[in-house]
Amino acid sequence: MITEHPIAGRVLVATLNSWRYFAALSAFAMLFTLLMLFFADYSVVMLAISLVLGLTCHYYCWRLWMDVHLFRILYHFPEKTEIFDTAINKCWGKKGDNYRSLDSRWAGARQLLHRAGFLVLVQWGIVILTVLFSGFE
Repeated sequence: MITEHPIAGRVLVATLNSWRYFAALSAFAMLFTLLMLFFADYSVVMLAISLVLGLTCHYYCWRLWMDVHLFRILYHFPEKTEIFDTAINKCWGKKGDNYRSLDSRWAGARQLLHRAGFLVLVQWGIVILTVLFSGFE
């Protein structure tokens, strides 16, 4: 399988490192939102939704950051997936087996990446719509 190749692992890690851009864009939107709440008369509900989306986006960015580090470990020791899974279970307090295929892990990481990107777009969309429909003060 292509996902098992070390180069594929490097491509995945490089792609997942884009969490930094999502986090920066989301943080900027949250800062802009806070400034609008304190210094202008904009819709508090819409801006609160934007803040919640930003916090959720940052949760996904944290998960992506963790995945970057965990995939590096996984690709550095590809023959030790059982120990890797046991360690993950131990860290998160889970009982039982947690064996996942590499394809499944890739799918989960892609899903996190897509969710983070989507939340940044929605967050900025709400900020822009709030500014446009509330008018400039």
